[in-house]
Amino acid sequence: MVKINKNILGLLFAAALFVVLFRLDAVTLFDVDEAVFSTATKEMVESGDWITPTYNGEVRYDKPIFFYWLMAASYKAFGINEFGARFPSAVAAFLLALSLFYFARRVCTDKVAFYATMAISLSAYFLVYSRSAVTDMVLTLFITLSLFCFYIAVSENRRYIYGFYFFSALAFLTKGLIGIVFPFGIAVIYMLISEGFRGLLKIFDWKAALLFIIVAVPWYAAEFAINGDEFFQQFFMKHHFKRYTDVISGHKGPFYYYLITLAIGMAPWVVFMPAGIIRAIKERSGILLFSALWFGVVFVFFSFSTTKLPNYILSALPPAAILIAEGMSDFNARPQKVAWLVIAIGALLAAIGMQFLPPLLIKTGISDTGWTIWTSAILMAMSVIAFYSVRLSKPLYAPLACVMFTLLIFLLVSALPPANQYLQSALHKFSVYAKENARSDERIICYNINNPSIVFYSDHKVANIRGKESLAEHVKGKKDRLAIAKVKDEDTLKEAGFRLLQKEGGYALFERN
Repeated sequence: MVKINKNILGLLFAAALFVVLFRLDAVTLFDVDEAVFSTATKEMVESGDWITPTYNGEVRYDKPIFFYWLMAASYKAFGINEFGARFPSAVAAFLLALSLFYFARRVCTDKVAFYATMAISLSAYFLVYSRSAVTDMVLTLFITLSLFCFYIAVSENRRYIYGFYFFSALAFLTKGLIGIVFPFGIAVIYMLISEGFRGLLKIFDWKAALLFIIVAVPWYAAEFAINGDEFFQQFFMKHHFKRYTDVISGHKGPFYYYLITLAIGMAPWVVFMPAGIIRAIKERSGILLFSALWFGVVFVFFSFSTTKLPNYILSALPPAAILIAEGMSDFNARPQKVAWLVIAIGALLAAIGMQFLPPLLIKTGISDTGWTIWTSAILMAMSVIAFYSVRLSKPLYAPLACVMFTLLIFLLVSALPPANQYLQSALHKFSVYAKENARSDERIICYNINNPSIVFYSDHKVANIRGKESLAEHVKGKKDRLAIAKVKDEDTLKEAGFRLLQKEGGYALFERN
């Protein structure tokens, strides 16, 4: 077995830690999901109600409680700010990288463990969701730990079955039924294929099931006791079944949606995945079969979902990383050359594409485009390394990892701030103005927009108004003075008795005459 140098391993973990923590609070919260989770947790801390989350003063049934608790603890430690909101996801991401390495080293080899950790840590998916104040990275950690424990429990140490049930319970408390469906569904399919119906008996353990109940059920029972059928209809029916069968908030996509997101989110490492899948098909047993089934179940499940978002398949990344690492470990000349050639051509095309990006960004209102030139240069360096690898018939993973790390950090420093400026700057500025000028008993009128960051940064509830008639009715009966809307609705607000204070970035701030 090839041993990994401790200094190199330490460097990899340091890089992963740097990716998740560097400038974690450098930009304001993004709408919608980051801001709504952060605001709901803020209201939980301020109200002292640790059972029923609320957003804008109204009960929020979208997700279970555990992520709110983690974020609330972070708020207590670091304050109610961007760092406090994002810290749980950052910690979860780093723990995910650590657990992936030590699990893969236990069931595979040191080399596979190192490559898998490198692939997941130096990826766009890891960068984005380790720094997002949403549930997905925490959920991925718990599902991953659950399935890691399951595999160890059925292959070498039965006591790990408790870990399987415990982390499944935490996943269930983090995002609902998916925390049960994936761990137990994948476990059932794996045991049926590997051992037949007799293998199903290895999944179930009444003591472990009791542990699951003790951990997961109390909050659900308390919530149902407090809110009854409303909780059931909103939480389970709307935010589970309807989200899967209907399009929610306009988030739809074609069946091949996740092929595209995986190709981008796990680039460039994803090119080595086909070799890992082929090896899994040939062996039809052990960790490769388990990883292939795990990845396939998550990928296919969400491909059939009507509502689609990139973060939905995050829990498929750990097994994908193992399959990628197996492909990277296979030094068969032809597959390696093909993979490196794909990287070379893909990076070259991306570098060229960057040259055409500035005019498009300027047209949409983003004036800071200097970062595209340097991004193009970094992608060109990646292409050169890949072409050189093809010529040498030798994998150059270390240079590729260095270039990928450089690209991720550069985008974090140079591309993220302009994006945040474009999307959130005006709303943040108007929210701060409202915080300083609105009376404590009035709400901020949000006309035809849904931007929870306004609630977070203004420290005021908002009145979400849709349509001219609703606006006229609200103005007639309420004393709310400030309104935020899109610039295109300026005339509507003026007709309703508001005067324009400022407009910026497609949004406008109004005050009643």
